[in-house]
Amino acid sequence: MPWNDMGMARESLSLMASFFAVASTFYFWLVRANRERAKLVACTVTGLRGTMLMAMEDTATYRRVAPGENEIVLKYWLNLAIVNNSSLPNALLGIKVWVKFTDGRWHAMDVASADPEADLFPQNIDPLTTAGMKLTLATNCEGSIGGGFRERECAAGDALPELVPVRVELEALQGQTFVSEWLDEGRLLLRTTEQPGLAAA
Repeated sequence: MPWNDMGMARESLSLMASFFAVASTFYFWLVRANRERAKLVACTVTGLRGTMLMAMEDTATYRRVAPGENEIVLKYWLNLAIVNNSSLPNALLGIKVWVKFTDGRWHAMDVASADPEADLFPQNIDPLTTAGMKLTLATNCEGSIGGGFRERECAAGDALPELVPVRVELEALQGQTFVSEWLDEGRLLLRTTEQPGLAAA
């Protein structure tokens, strides 16, 4: 083989090796950047359960919702898992929850901790881990106050469709927001068309 052909072959191999090295570096940089990109996801753990709230049961929530005349306050419990899919830690600074009711409207829910003694925020979430959140959600809607425990729980269940659309917006560092949506199957909700104990089956 002529010397010039051998030189060209060496140059070609050198260029290919350089290209492979650059491509490999770029690929691993993309993988690392993707793993480090902030990614928070909210997932339901137990599903919704609810009741019609009486003023004396939770005065703080009742005052925040401030129902009008001919309105009631419906309160729900929701346990969430907040998943940090990033290889870097993050901080959860706020949360907003919307639930779609049988009237077809998305209700912006009043959100609080299920434990009155616990603060929801800020909450630090380690890399590639999950943090639990136990929430109460409340809103007002048309209705009349009355009934026993079961009737009040049925009022909360009847206000929601069979499959309940839920939307959660997580607020994190640097103004980042992450939205998760799902359909709650309503297995823990009582409804007037059900026999006692059916919803818990």
